[in-house]
Amino acid sequence: MSLIHNLSMRSYDTKFLNIMKLVMAFFVMIVHFSPFKTINPILHFISIHGFTRIAVPFFILSTGYLISENGKISETRLYKTLKRLASLYIFWTLIYSPLIIAEVIYSTDSTSWWINLTRNIFFEGSFIHLWYLIATIIGLLIVTKLMTLMNTKFVVLVCSLLFILGVLGDSYYGWSITVPVLSSFKSVLFQFIRTTRNGVFFAPIYLVIGLIIKQYQPRFKKTTLSFVLIFFLILSFVEVLLLRNAGWAKDYNMTFTSLPLAIITFLLTLHITVSFNTQKYKEIATTLFYIHIGVYVFVQAILTAGDITQFRNYGLLAFIITVILSFLLTLLIHKFKKYKLINHYFM
Repeated sequence: MSLIHNLSMRSYDTKFLNIMKLVMAFFVMIVHFSPFKTINPILHFISIHGFTRIAVPFFILSTGYLISENGKISETRLYKTLKRLASLYIFWTLIYSPLIIAEVIYSTDSTSWWINLTRNIFFEGSFIHLWYLIATIIGLLIVTKLMTLMNTKFVVLVCSLLFILGVLGDSYYGWSITVPVLSSFKSVLFQFIRTTRNGVFFAPIYLVIGLIIKQYQPRFKKTTLSFVLIFFLILSFVEVLLLRNAGWAKDYNMTFTSLPLAIITFLLTLHITVSFNTQKYKEIATTLFYIHIGVYVFVQAILTAGDITQFRNYGLLAFIITVILSFLLTLLIHKFKKYKLINHYFM
């Protein structure tokens, strides 16, 4: 029995994609706020380093898929997308600038503040969640340039190699520095960057996979995708727990199982159809993504009588309060969506 129904060029219905973006925005909040930290150490670890970590890969896959025109990116579409991403990045960097400045002032990093600030703004992300925007911008520039130099197979190969290097510099960092060649490479690399979770190592593979999915529109049985998803979900739990026990991880932004897990989740999402308009879910997800850190800082200020010099975790109660306040503020903001500024920067 074939696992694939057909390879028709009929486009997927992307309505359910908007609903999943809201789910992924919620996952982002779980990763940032660690709701189970004070409840159970294993549950806490899995909740912030497991399935929830596919949120940003899912967003980047969506960008690759939606910007694609039969596997290609036109100059017009690329320019419009880069312009929008850049305007969002600049706007939200300015909005969060007081917190960005406070983070620089109170940083314990021995590197000069201006080097940190420059590196963050132009490469690693100006603030906690805004790295996604600059990573997508850099990733798009890399992928589109590669596509002018080589065919899609070689682009996938190059992006895969970058991803592997990224994984070795992130969750497998402790192992990679025991290998002389990799250790030398990492020692040079980390003189210039602090994380491989960026537009060079992280974003390109997800963008190009999104492009390929749009080009070929592969059709699978939903039951098959569901079983494969469960398999990789279990495998990802095993991987992160083994990494935890080995003590290798510098962070858990990039693991070997995160790539297939994100791809299968994205494919399954595209195979699910709904009959109602889901645009509001996408808009709510977008607003939540941008404002949730600000809301959490507000909650922290209340819990600490005004101390926001460090980003702290206050467990499940603060998480619930933040989620509720974020949703309420989002609904309030959406009352003003007719205004161009609100529609452009919050939706």
